[in-house]
Amino acid sequence: MSSRPSKVFYQFKLILLGDSGVGKSSLLSRYMDEEFVPNHPCTVNADFKIKAMLIDEFSSVQMTIWDTCGQERYRAITRGYFKDAHGIILVYDVADKRSFSDLDIWLEEIKKNTVKEDISIILVGNKIDLKYRNINTEEAENFAKENNLMYCETSCKEGRNIEMAFDMITKDIIKKQNNKNVIENKDNNVKVVKEREIKREKEVSCC
Repeated sequence: MSSRPSKVFYQFKLILLGDSGVGKSSLLSRYMDEEFVPNHPCTVNADFKIKAMLIDEFSSVQMTIWDTCGQERYRAITRGYFKDAHGIILVYDVADKRSFSDLDIWLEEIKKNTVKEDISIILVGNKIDLKYRNINTEEAENFAKENNLMYCETSCKEGRNIEMAFDMITKDIIKKQNNKNVIENKDNNVKVVKEREIKREKEVSCC
């Protein structure tokens, strides 16, 4: 008779990064409250929301999602929120060339200030509802591929692909966490076996 799988509860910390005005706060509002606020005021320092949801019958997740300030004068404060982050949603405005150019700066900040080597990062091209865009999809996809990032395009105004962006990074974090647990369990099993072998060798040698 097979035993029933135990329930798994995941806890993640997500960070929204990107230049000021790219739509980070709107992205979070759409995801959490399914609403769009035109001319959303710029975030000062940082704000956070908590999202809890079921993944399947046996697992659930609670995400603490931090919305950070993108203004350069506040970046020293923003860096403090990188610590222990499991995932980062890096946002740019598809109509704003500078917000795309600044992605290299943000990636360098991530590299310097995060402690997890396997941190999940998704690049999000926001405001695809605009008639004119400065960054085409192919250019952004190539950038994401070169930097080993997931990629998604969204519209907070129209509510397009918001769930997809968060689902992609959530699944990637869970996958990495599960792989890490498998490796740790394997290492622990190897350690136990080796300890038993050493003990057995001592018992044989002493008799």
